[in-house]
Amino acid sequence: MSKKIPSQDLVSSYCSSPFVATRQTAWDKISPCAFGPIEVQVDHTTSQQDRWNHPALAKLRNKFLAGERPDECKRCWDEEDAGVHSLRLRTNDLYGIQNDGWQKGPRELVIKTTNVCNLACRTCGGWDTSLYWTEGEHYEKQYNAINNDFVQQRDKVYHNSDSYQLEDLVNVEKISFFGGEPLLDKKHAVLLKKIIDVGRAKETTLFYSTNGQQIGKHYEKLWKEFKRVEIFFSIDGIEEQFTYLRWPGDWDKTVKNIDWFLDLPNRYPKVDWYFQGTQCVSLINIADYQKTSNWLRSKLKTVHFNIVDHPNHYRMTNLPDFLKTKIIDTIEDEDIRNYLTIETANLDELQRMIVWTKRQDIFRNQDYSKAFPKTYELLEPYWRMVNKLHD
Repeated sequence: MSKKIPSQDLVSSYCSSPFVATRQTAWDKISPCAFGPIEVQVDHTTSQQDRWNHPALAKLRNKFLAGERPDECKRCWDEEDAGVHSLRLRTNDLYGIQNDGWQKGPRELVIKTTNVCNLACRTCGGWDTSLYWTEGEHYEKQYNAINNDFVQQRDKVYHNSDSYQLEDLVNVEKISFFGGEPLLDKKHAVLLKKIIDVGRAKETTLFYSTNGQQIGKHYEKLWKEFKRVEIFFSIDGIEEQFTYLRWPGDWDKTVKNIDWFLDLPNRYPKVDWYFQGTQCVSLINIADYQKTSNWLRSKLKTVHFNIVDHPNHYRMTNLPDFLKTKIIDTIEDEDIRNYLTIETANLDELQRMIVWTKRQDIFRNQDYSKAFPKTYELLEPYWRMVNKLHD
């Protein structure tokens, strides 16, 4: 593997993620970043060192060193083409592009802690939330939707925090926890204690992506030992829209829990606390999303847009092109406005979105037209044409 660092003419395509980060799942798949552009299955006994040096990750590193734009990283390229500050660019900003000494091990651990979750969000699936599994079985039986995105793919599982040896952690600067719902994984406290034991806590940032349905009382005494703790609240809609998208979430409980987190700086002022909202924007909520983004900015000061690119039928670009022109000037956020028009609509995917929205509305006793009236009004002619829900 080449050890050279990127020259200036390679910077436009270079990504530091494979050189500074590793994503681990609870089911032993490894990847170079949070987006999982490639996923490599390894045995649960594979050491952290062997995971870091896996040939598949080495191959991706070499592509970036050669100045390539790997096809696997399409999500970032699409976002950048739309003027979005992608994960690649954010990682380069954070860690730089002179990644000398990367062989020592990752500076950031990205961990999908579990597939256990207490919500079944519309743009998620059975791979990330166990709550979907019964619903997925229903769609198979009711609509012959075999192997749909919501069926059970594996048992409930938690990330093995015992797999890290102290020597695996000496280079760590940040640990990012995703789920499922990471705050439901009490076992991840083992890893936090190891970081403390190895003397890295005061140099380490913790990041959590949480749905706001629980507080962090099991971890706050550990969190106070760390340099910085970042809590990102995944809020795709407020009030009725929240429950619709993040079913069966409780909006009032979410607001109460956010307030609990926002009080942490008062209890532990020595920690550098950071709170932010994260909003998924998709075809489901494209004409209605600003109600939520405005609330997040008011409550948490800032919002990060997670532009949905999977499943494909939820891509906002599937809004028919003539309808895009109707709303484009009403969209205040440049990232969303630009992404909406990066490609022409795929009407087959639009139909698939309507089919699945109708199926889920029936199962959950919800009403898309009431939850997202502006987007529904745009889609209503297409909505009325879709009556066949069986595969």
